[in-house]
Formats: sequence, structure tokens, C-alpha cells
Amino acid sequence: MHRSLPPLLLVPLLAGCAAELIDDIIADKGVTYCSMGADGSGDEAPADTTASSTAGHEPCSTGTSTTTTSGTSTGESGESSSTGDDTTSGTTSHASVCGDGVVEGDETCDDMNDVPDDGCNNVCARDSVVFITSQRYPGAINGLAGADQRCRMLAAIAGLSRFDTFRAWLSTAESAAADRLVHSRGRYVLVNGLVVAEDWDGLTSGALLHPIIVDEMSQTQDYVAWTGTLADGQPEFGSDFCDGWTSFGDFFGGYGFSSAVDATWSFFEEVGCGTDLHLYCIEQ
Repeated sequence: MHRSLPPLLLVPLLAGCAAELIDDIIADKGVTYCSMGADGSGDEAPADTTASSTAGHEPCSTGTSTTTTSGTSTGESGESSSTGDDTTSGTTSHASVCGDGVVEGDETCDDMNDVPDDGCNNVCARDSVVFITSQRYPGAINGLAGADQRCRMLAAIAGLSRFDTFRAWLSTAESAAADRLVHSRGRYVLVNGLVVAEDWDGLTSGALLHPIIVDEMSQTQDYVAWTGTLADGQPEFGSDFCDGWTSFGDFFGGYGFSSAVDATWSFFEEVGCGTDLHLYCIEQ
């Protein structure tokens, strides 16, 4: 079923100008990205990772890396023999300990306490900020990469920390939001600190603790957002996703209600791609 929405007041940015403006803002913040995905959309972050940076938008490394070997090699006889002076010095790995003040292993923070609501929970996973954009966009937003770029731009303008990691809660037929985003063990919180979900499982459960109605500037935006995504993070069924979020035409895309805490926060129905809607943005 397709439902028409009332006309909106904001005029969408021209694609070329928007891209230049976004790049200028991100560059002004001192972040340089090494590469994008081969298809221009950026490689998707693995679903089981807890890394803080997003694949396809990695800040360029400025240091040198070193690899270590085990110090043994296998000869023709199949027996293990020492490599002698050619062996590189190795390091001893050990399990991470939450609360020791050292971020290691799968930890994303370690503040040396077990207070769950201070931004770093008792399993050493940091909070991830979620917001609905203050700006509205048509369904043709230069694909998933264009949507992610808009999230980063608004986060940068708002002065949010780690602004360069934000990604849109958005899917295509080939790429689910659940595959593009980090599955955090930490809480998902609004800019004003209200808790949306205790962790990734809570975010994708279809029952939020608080609606995502606060934008990057902590202002209320009780409206609807492009998603193309079911509440569990998978693409909606049978959609053309505004032709991969690149075209107006006669295409349609799915949206969700920002005021909802049930599954309709992510998907309710579809609307024509010429409509201007918000986006949901999530820190990675």
C-alpha cells in the first residue's frame, strides 16, 4: 500500500553541491578517508564486529605496522624447527579484563568502573549515539554512501564526537542495515542521553525503550524517516528502494515513524521517492 504524505517545505540540496559541501565540512574537521568501496557505496562493516571505525570510510593510517611470527617453521620432514636469528620478536596475547583501564580485545572503552550508565557499560562497551536528521532528503540521495555522508556531515556540524563513524539506518536489496552497521554490546542513546536500546539486540527487537525523535542538535523531530529496513535490520520485502536510493522516477521506498517504539519505528509502508524525509543516523 502506498500512502501520500503532505508536501514538505524544505527543498532538497542538489546532489553535486551537497556532496561538495559535505566533503568540505568533513575535511575541515581534519578527517581524510583512504578509500571507498569499489561500487562507491563503501564496504559494509561485518555484522559481528565491535570495531569503532567503519569499513569503507577508514581514516588514513599515519603510522607503520609490524607483524610477528610464531618463531617456528616446518621443514620437508614435517618437523618443526627454529627459525633462529630470522625470527621476529612476538608479543604474548591475553584475555581482556574489563575494569583494568586498558582498552583491549573486543572492548570499546574501559573506564575502570562497573557503572552501566556513564557512557561505558559494565562489559566495557561504549554508548552509541542515535539521531534522526534535522534535514529532510528525497529518496535519491546518492545511494547508501550518500546517506552515510549526510549523517557524518550533520554530526560534524553538531560537534558530536566520533562524527566520522556515523552511518544511516538504511538498506537496499543487496545490502541490509544489519550487515552495514556494528552490532554494539553497548547502549544506543539519543543526543540528550535518553536510552533507545540497551544493545544491538534491543535495537533490533521491535521494541525500543524510547523513540528516536531527537536530532543531532537535540531538537525534537517527530516525523518519518527513510529506512527501507525492517525492525530486525533486514531489507523490507519487495521494495525497489528508490532504485538503490539513487532515483526519483516512479520508484518507492520504505519509511518508519520516529515517534514509534514498536516495529513501525523502522518500517510502516512505502511512499514515492520524490518525497522529502529524514534519516536515522547511528554512531559506529
